[in-house]
Amino acid sequence: MRALLITDSPDPSGVGEHMLTLAAALPAGMATLAFPDHEAGRQLALRARGLGLASVTFGADAAQATIARFPAEIVHVHAGIGWEGHELCRIASEAAKGVIRTEHLPWLLTDEDQIRAYCDAAKRLDALISVSLAARESWAAALVAMKCDGLQAQAIQNGIALPPAVHHGGDGLELLCVGRFTPQKRHRILLAALARLRRDGTLARLRLVGLGPGERAIRRWADRLGLAGAVEFLGRREDVSDLMAQADLLVLPSAFEGLPLVLLEAMAIGLPVVATDVCGSREALGQGHPWLVQPGSSRALADALASALADPAGRASAAAAGRSRWAETFTDARMAASVLTIYRALLRQRDEDGMGKTRLGFIGAGGIAHRHFGTLGSMDDVHIAAVADPDTTRAGLAAAETGAVAYASHEEMMAAEELDAIYICVPPFAHGAPERACLEKRLPFFVEKPLSLDIALAEDIAAEVERTGLVTAVGYHWRYLDTMDEARGHLVDNPPHLLQGFWLDQTPPPQWWWHEDRCGGQLVEQATHVIDAARFLAGDVTEVFGMVARRDRQDFDGLTVPTATAATLRFASGAIANLSATCLLRWNHRVGLHVFADGLALEISDHDLMVDVGQGRPVRHAEGDPVWREDRDFIEAVQGRENRIRCPYSEALETHRVALAVARSSREGVLVRMEGLRADPQPIFCQTAAQSADNAA
Repeated sequence: MRALLITDSPDPSGVGEHMLTLAAALPAGMATLAFPDHEAGRQLALRARGLGLASVTFGADAAQATIARFPAEIVHVHAGIGWEGHELCRIASEAAKGVIRTEHLPWLLTDEDQIRAYCDAAKRLDALISVSLAARESWAAALVAMKCDGLQAQAIQNGIALPPAVHHGGDGLELLCVGRFTPQKRHRILLAALARLRRDGTLARLRLVGLGPGERAIRRWADRLGLAGAVEFLGRREDVSDLMAQADLLVLPSAFEGLPLVLLEAMAIGLPVVATDVCGSREALGQGHPWLVQPGSSRALADALASALADPAGRASAAAAGRSRWAETFTDARMAASVLTIYRALLRQRDEDGMGKTRLGFIGAGGIAHRHFGTLGSMDDVHIAAVADPDTTRAGLAAAETGAVAYASHEEMMAAEELDAIYICVPPFAHGAPERACLEKRLPFFVEKPLSLDIALAEDIAAEVERTGLVTAVGYHWRYLDTMDEARGHLVDNPPHLLQGFWLDQTPPPQWWWHEDRCGGQLVEQATHVIDAARFLAGDVTEVFGMVARRDRQDFDGLTVPTATAATLRFASGAIANLSATCLLRWNHRVGLHVFADGLALEISDHDLMVDVGQGRPVRHAEGDPVWREDRDFIEAVQGRENRIRCPYSEALETHRVALAVARSSREGVLVRMEGLRADPQPIFCQTAAQSADNAA
């Protein structure tokens, strides 16, 4: 997949910074940057090459040649304001490229000719992105008004990488403002507020970073206000993060914003902010930020500055909150993952052979992989393109069955194939490298349980998944049983009080399963399904105590897994559970979960449900295939549709903690206390928005 990120903005500034950040966060080699051949564009191209990114500049008459000669499937146009980028969109669409446009400001057009020109350009787009949720609403309304049927505005919030600087502050009076000298940025209001502040005895100083057509007028305004010695004009700077590290407050008095990168940079560094209460700034800082002021009022701005400068503890608290918001929502990796989802969805739609199929790679070709081969093979919009397994005979047979290409390693497969997502179907001891390879390439992945034998490894992967916003799913398919949904319905107003789980079964044939250091034991590798079902129905586990017994078996030479396990669990809700497992049998005797509430007994397995309310013991068989359902939800999330995945990686990690806690308790003979304290059951992610609202009410 190749993408050309291009702008024709006469002064890209924030647009250019966004493009550099996005290109660097996308998988290596995917993006090339193209800027106008003027001073600002040449500087951005030079910086791109310094980051190891491909970049070009183009003259006023060279855009067509630049787009035509570039081997990109996607042209991603970046527009600083609504009247930019139209010609680039036209050229790209006529060159049969996929055309995506990112709008960096809200809808601001009022001129009828400009609106007509935008409407004509919008008809050439395959996707429209807004850099904030709030700005997206204005674009959505504009598209409806222009009758642009079929084109929807999508929000991908701006993100930035962690800046190299760390905030340490100045003397408590140092203000910093970063922005072009244009009416939008309201520098006049800021200078009036500074003058008011100094008249009231707070001798703050202001450093202004940026260039722009209004700079000369702002310099004159500073002189008229008597601020010549209190304001420093620094021009364009490449060391903004260092300037932020030295400042006490960032000030952004804008009349409007998309989602300002300068705010995100301040939040990431730990610099507190005073800003106007406009949609982009409010979305970045949060509605509860203490220093959001009415735009256009120098008095309100001066009061907020005085309040912030006089409150070091408040500044520290606001800075900590800002840094947390950045890490959770506004990272470059999360932004790039969302953009990549749109790229992949567009390429599927524009596939020249009309197939438009989601291309999957499999790591591991054992029995559980074949279970997924069967369900995925029934889906018309899915193609299993590649299978990797160190057992090359097994990989070859799986490839012949699915029409895929066989590889001896996942590294070889992922280097050779253009894939949309990965299925990881490997034994417990083999996890880690496959997940990290997917994270490096920003490929969504589905993992078969258990996550690993190393909780620290699973936690690291979960943290990286959270940071990148990558789509993930884990194969706890019991959550997808229609009987499980019915059981939850019985327990909504009558929560579980006692649970009994069973996995009374035979010993699986793979020899790696016989060794505890390879599979983790029966609760970790098999009965984890029962643990997950208990969490799904009763909420999080707070305490665990486990015991195991071992017996030598002549027909399983070298068996080290416990041959019997018993565990007691306490839930945050107050419920308790007993779990029993054995692998001593030569058949499957019982696998299931019994749940007891007030006047209610449920018996749940992976194929039926019994509901006992004292009027008999009716049994209902499960309908449909839960593995097909979990596969389908994952595929649709990868395709950019509604994410209804019931068990993403982060949720599976909580179940895995419980299984490993039982193993630890049985080894050490101690009660293990868990950190999860959610007393309510897991939500069902596939419920409709209306149902969600009803439940919340």
